[in-house]
Amino acid sequence: MRWPTDLAPDRLRQPDTRSCGAASVLGARALLTEWRPEHPDDITEEHRLLTSSRSPRDRLQMPWPRALGTPPWAVANALRALTGEHIATVFVRPRPAIGYDVLREQLRGRPVGVYLGNRWLPRHVVLAVGAVEGGVEVFDPARGQLVTVREQQWTGHRVGVAGWSHFWFVV
Repeated sequence: MRWPTDLAPDRLRQPDTRSCGAASVLGARALLTEWRPEHPDDITEEHRLLTSSRSPRDRLQMPWPRALGTPPWAVANALRALTGEHIATVFVRPRPAIGYDVLREQLRGRPVGVYLGNRWLPRHVVLAVGAVEGGVEVFDPARGQLVTVREQQWTGHRVGVAGWSHFWFVV
């Protein structure tokens, strides 16, 4: 899968510290459909929908305080709506090498939400967009850029995207 040539990644740069999940979901929408951002508020509105008690795809979900970012189940619901597939959230923090294998396998068919953080908490969501030789290309909404993360970075909890080291969840 390749990032759309008609969409500069910085157009989906997160506008605040809590909307990385929403920006990642919109990145997945741009990869899987003809949708492109039209308004600067698209990411903020998507974040509001993803943290409400009813997802934008008419699924009930546990509400979540917006100040804490986007919960994994909301990202899973959004990806499910885009792909029509069941999307699982896989906790990979204790076994990052297995997590890397799961990530690469999921990338065969769709973009994948990935939660990163520090040793204690997941704090940032990126969108894995494709497997590359020896790693994975991800969209980092904090910088609005595509970056390549090498296998050793994933498996050694040295991811290094937006200052976050630890690999937490594959969605």
